[in-house]
Amino acid sequence: MWKLNSRGRKHTAKWLCLILILALALSGCGLGNGVQEGSRTGDGDFLKIGLVTGQDGTQDPIYQKAWDGFLKAEQELNVGIGYIKAKNVKEYPAKMAELKSKGYQVIVTIGVDAVEAVLDAAAKNPETKYICLDSSLTGEIPANVLGVTYKVEEASFLAGYLAGKMTKSRVVGFISGDNKDNSLRYYYGYKAGLRLANPGSEMMKGLAGTFTNKERLKVMTERMLKSKADVVFHVAGSAGKGMIETMAQAGKYSIGAYEDQSHLAPDSVLTSVIVNHDEVVYKIIEKLQNKTLTFGQNSVCGLAENAVSLAEPTAGVVPDAVYAKVLEYKEKITAGELVIPATENEYLSFTDN
Repeated sequence: MWKLNSRGRKHTAKWLCLILILALALSGCGLGNGVQEGSRTGDGDFLKIGLVTGQDGTQDPIYQKAWDGFLKAEQELNVGIGYIKAKNVKEYPAKMAELKSKGYQVIVTIGVDAVEAVLDAAAKNPETKYICLDSSLTGEIPANVLGVTYKVEEASFLAGYLAGKMTKSRVVGFISGDNKDNSLRYYYGYKAGLRLANPGSEMMKGLAGTFTNKERLKVMTERMLKSKADVVFHVAGSAGKGMIETMAQAGKYSIGAYEDQSHLAPDSVLTSVIVNHDEVVYKIIEKLQNKTLTFGQNSVCGLAENAVSLAEPTAGVVPDAVYAKVLEYKEKITAGELVIPATENEYLSFTDN
């Protein structure tokens, strides 16, 4: 039997510490960040559907809501589910390839940033099906790709009408994370609702250039407050919480996006424009099982399909008569009696009429 002297013990302890530090570092660099599967695993006799999320996985509210639809489908339909995290746009190809290698026949992404990678993967893997949620596919769409566009302009119109009726200064704001097609849908729908409710009001538009930087949103919101804005609508992801906090501190109203954000400031958040990824995902998987889902096209869905909705305002904040009018417009949009603009030309045509 042998013993280590004090120097040997120190040397061994040093190497053990280094090994532990290396192990922790490697775990933080992506090892173990592979496919996270549901309860059905392996290559059983069931359809496998995978989701590519952002770096925060299903902790991100947008992906969490979609994952809720996956979980419901797993429980009620004969499908296998899984998700994999992509830190950035460059990782999409590798992450989709990993899902495919694990036997996933259908791969789902969310947002326009994934579209280019999806189209490239679809061309290389014609036997795999791809679904791009919350994106607008144009031109010739591959036979194994389905795009799903949300009519967020419809729910945004209702939010804009509400803002127009609740503003006292007749100055409202809009802050988006980017200036892409989807953000413009929110903008023109919101602007149309505002103009209908309060034609002489002023609308300020801010481009944040971020979906994560809360401090950036706080600064932009403070500028709008100085210009007398008393209602501001954000379409800037988690960064929007900075706007909501700032408006609440000032005793002014805010409007959230993507999810119901009224819990962040119950007396300050008027409402939220919600994208119901869970509802859409479940219906898509149901059609996949029934073999009634058509690929090679871009599908558009809105209030009528419950793909988007407006959160019910906090009781006592919005007058009953105002909210009744909001619901009246919702019925008209759902019935197809009122078409909401999603582009500048459509907005100009809408205001002319």
